[in-house]
Amino acid sequence: MVPFRGSAQVSVAFDQWPARLQLYPRDQTSQCAVAIAGRAPVGDVKAVSLVVLRNQLRYQYARTVTDSSTGRFSFKPIIKAELSQYSFQVFVHRATPGDSVQVAIRDSIVCGDVFLIMGQSNAVGRFNENAYKSEFCRTFGVNNGAATYNPADTAWCLTNTTEGANTLWGVELQRYIKEQNGIPTAVINGAVGSTDISSHAIRDASQPASMNNLYGRLYYRVSKAGVASQVKAMIWRQGEAEAANDPDVYSRVFPQLYSYWKKDYPGIKKVYHSQLNLLTNDVIKAGALRDFQRRSKTLFGDNEPIATVGLPGYQGLHYDEVAYRQFGLELYRLVASDFYASADTNNIHSPNLQRLYYSTPKQDEITLEFEPNQEVHWPADTTITNRSNGHKYTQSLSNFIYSDYPNGESGIIKSVTEQGNRLVLKLTKPITAKHLTYLPSSYKDNELGFYAGPVIRNSRGMRALTFYQVPIAPPLAPVADLRAVSIDTTAIKLTWETKSDSIAQWAIERADTGDLFKPLVLLPGTAIMYQDLRKSNQPDSLKLGKIYKYRVRALGNRAESDYSPTVTASLQLVLNVKVGPELELGYTGSLANSSALVYPNPATDQVNVRLPLDWSGDAVSLTLTNEAGKTALQRNYQVPAGTPFLSFSVASVPTGTYVLTMRYKTGGVQCRLVVTH
Repeated sequence: MVPFRGSAQVSVAFDQWPARLQLYPRDQTSQCAVAIAGRAPVGDVKAVSLVVLRNQLRYQYARTVTDSSTGRFSFKPIIKAELSQYSFQVFVHRATPGDSVQVAIRDSIVCGDVFLIMGQSNAVGRFNENAYKSEFCRTFGVNNGAATYNPADTAWCLTNTTEGANTLWGVELQRYIKEQNGIPTAVINGAVGSTDISSHAIRDASQPASMNNLYGRLYYRVSKAGVASQVKAMIWRQGEAEAANDPDVYSRVFPQLYSYWKKDYPGIKKVYHSQLNLLTNDVIKAGALRDFQRRSKTLFGDNEPIATVGLPGYQGLHYDEVAYRQFGLELYRLVASDFYASADTNNIHSPNLQRLYYSTPKQDEITLEFEPNQEVHWPADTTITNRSNGHKYTQSLSNFIYSDYPNGESGIIKSVTEQGNRLVLKLTKPITAKHLTYLPSSYKDNELGFYAGPVIRNSRGMRALTFYQVPIAPPLAPVADLRAVSIDTTAIKLTWETKSDSIAQWAIERADTGDLFKPLVLLPGTAIMYQDLRKSNQPDSLKLGKIYKYRVRALGNRAESDYSPTVTASLQLVLNVKVGPELELGYTGSLANSSALVYPNPATDQVNVRLPLDWSGDAVSLTLTNEAGKTALQRNYQVPAGTPFLSFSVASVPTGTYVLTMRYKTGGVQCRLVVTH
């Protein structure tokens, strides 16, 4: 309870009252309620009023009568998440006649978002001489590293003033959010240099805010700030300690630490999970640790891994100022997409390997497939300069792609083809390797002493996440028996016989006169047939007489086949198609053995139908049906014996393709008729 005494010696005690520089987390409507409550002297004060200032201008006014028995009062003014500072002035109105008396004032209050940082030295990464300050960028308490924490350090302050270890990239995140999105932020940093993941995961279940461990110190600050339930995201940058010593610890401990975050910070929507760079310590399983960080998005759902390999200014463990600033920008783009409805989403994520498979039966080609929206690029050989002596040397990424690491081969890539979100590696020879690794577990040379070589990037320069001993899926055999036949003028039918439990889908593509194939359809993996139907009044519909090319490939959950050989087909106008018994409903006799001819075809008006040679004279039923199966014309004729043909008019029939069916007592014929006007 906070006591205040006004200028006329009226004592008011506050149960809820904002602190100077306090940030209140915004809600889904991008605003928040500031709770103000207290108790005024009973009998002496009859009412309390609140004046809210926004950027020093009067914004709201409210007045309430105090409880007659307790003197209690309360307000909940609403403020907006914007680049505005709010002030609150409380006045009491005494029972005796007189003016109101101001008893309390609090200023510099904002509404915005809260983010947390945990980790070790690269999560601290401060450059004091380049500190950015803004009244809309705030933090809470003091991060004094591993030193004993003073429980009294519970004040709100501006970032880069008294808080201590505010990481440069964290401040950059705040700066971008303020400048680009107009939202105040609080970043509370619990990172401590040279700490391992186990020290961050020590949590006292009976006292989560214990001062005796790193976890409790951060949770204490966040709880005292009143924002523990409304934290937007945790930004985690750690693992160097384990990569240099015992990498297996990381994958065992992180799930427990993650569960603590979700319990104590229930509002967390994202965990931004940094993937380590290559260290110089010769520890093979460091690559497995990095791969766990890469897979965190699959393992935990709301994790977003960010690659640090390839950042400029790397020094073997830490980074220079340029690197921390770039990491801040890259982090901001992700945060802006996740929390500020940013339209800038193209290739802002680190490319993350999704599938890896042999793409030829000979196994002399491997495909690396990343997320569907990625546009990945293989780097050219890179010239590196040793700044200490000016010596230049060249590194090729093909030397850092390993089969069956660490005992397999490198330097086996002959060429690389970029295909959007895929890199197709043509090998110098067929291989039988079971795994592939991108970048070694550690690296140290006699030049710079650490890895500064080329990396896979996307179109925005985001580095691909390194991967370790990822299984290479066996190739799916391409279809060798694809066939295409036309079904008169209605469709082209594709058939094949290949079957496999490994096939999840069939991708069918079609090209017309050129070789530009376009996706046509995806079918279930159990399919062995597809009909490419002719459609009415659609630009991509099949056209009579035009030659079409088709190819198909198998898509599996882990691999894909190469394309089948191309097959061709064309819709042809088929005449003289005999009526089968299934068309002669109720008829039990035999079909005529000769054929009929329709001309002209296409027709504009008069149509002639040449009758079969065995025609003996009989009643004729003639029907025209359109492609939808609806009757467009129906006639009955009594044709004398010996008559060579009969005629009818289609002048009143709409333009289109029709089936002409002619039935008579001993048989019938059916053919296609095209009407044009």
